[in-house]
Order: sequence, then structure tokens, then C-alpha cells
Amino acid sequence: MTAKTSRLTIDLPRAKHKRLKMAASIMGTTMKDLVLMSVEEFMHRKPNKVTVKAIKQSETGKNLKKFDSMDDLFEDLGI
Repeated sequence: MTAKTSRLTIDLPRAKHKRLKMAASIMGTTMKDLVLMSVEEFMHRKPNKVTVKAIKQSETGKNLKKFDSMDDLFEDLGI
């Protein structure tokens, strides 16, 4: 039985791609495996209290904001 996979394509600035390639080489692994290790590490981080509260509120529909446009969202965020 083979595992189902999905493809992820990301664009990196040339300098970051070069750093990733060098880091993988130094570690004796592939860029793919280095990225997968990083993603796994990130996914296992425990969220802080603010994040946990926000997740619970979003799951229950509390304190949600709705915007008619991205411009309205950005204005609310001050960006």
C-alpha cells in the first residue's frame, strides 16, 4: 500500500533557496526532508494562551468579525 501524497510548491528568493540547500547538505539530508522536519516541529508546538482562547472562540462563533472586503479587514487591522 502506498501513501497518498500532495505536492506543495513554494517560491523562494534565490538566496534563501541557496541557504536551505546548504543547510540540508551540511545536515546530510535533502531539502525536502529538512522542510518536512521543520513543518513537523512547527505543528507540534503548543499554542500559547491567547491562541488557545482565539481558537476556542472561533469554534464557538464568539467574538468573530465579518468584513465586506479585504480593504475593510485591513482598515480594521490598521494596515
